[in-house]
Amino acid sequence: MAEVLTVIRAFDVFGNGAQTPYGIDTPKINAQFVGISPAMAFDVNNQPKLARQIERQLRQIEEEIRDQFRDNLTNLGGTDLAQNLQVTQQLITTFKDRLEHDLLVKNQLELESLTTSGEWLTYWQDDAPLVKTKAQQQQNLPQDF
Repeated sequence: MAEVLTVIRAFDVFGNGAQTPYGIDTPKINAQFVGISPAMAFDVNNQPKLARQIERQLRQIEEEIRDQFRDNLTNLGGTDLAQNLQVTQQLITTFKDRLEHDLLVKNQLELESLTTSGEWLTYWQDDAPLVKTKAQQQQNLPQDF
């Protein structure tokens, strides 16, 4: 049997990539794939990667999921913790289901694991008295910093 290769791909939930302000680590879902040729290939540095057609399919799935969850992600981080966690759970579940249904190739490419990373804002309280005072103090800081 051919050598089984491993590739980890990061799905940036907001699609910002390297354009994040102030070094914020945006939420990502890291998908670890294992596979063999022809679903896997090698780049110019002899590192394993997804085959070109599969890579295109993965990018299409990522864009469709961003579009599907755009409204939910815009409201993420409010005071309803249960709703925020539900949106996150639905996003991850939908991503997994789409990978299994639309991307994986039997006996050539399998999904080994999904992990999350980055700053997932799940709760934000901006109307508490001390939070308001802190925000006002930060606005009143001298501009020469």
